[in-house]
Amino acid sequence: MKDKTEEKLIKGLQAFDRLEKSPPPRESFNLMITDIRQRQKRELIWFLVAALLIVSLTVLVLINEPVLYAAGQLLFLMVAGVVLYVRKIMVKQHE
Repeated sequence: MKDKTEEKLIKGLQAFDRLEKSPPPRESFNLMITDIRQRQKRELIWFLVAALLIVSLTVLVLINEPVLYAAGQLLFLMVAGVVLYVRKIMVKQHE
C-alpha cells in the first residue's frame, strides 16, 4: 500500500513539474478576483438571511414556549454529546 501511495505521489509531482511555468495574464486574475468577490457577497447575504431566520425563530419560540425552547436546547446537547462520543470512539479505532 505504501508503494502505491509513493508511486502516485511521484507521478503527481512529475506532472506538476511538466506544467507550464509562465504566470497567467493579469486580466485572468482580475476576472477571478471579481468572480470570487461576487460569490463571497452572495454567500454572505445567504448566511445573514439564514442567521436572521434562525435567530427570529429562536426568539419567537423562547417568547411563546420557553419550555419547548429549553427542551430543544437539552435535546441538542444530548445529540451533540452522543456525536462527539461516537467520533472519539471512531478516532481511537483508526489509530
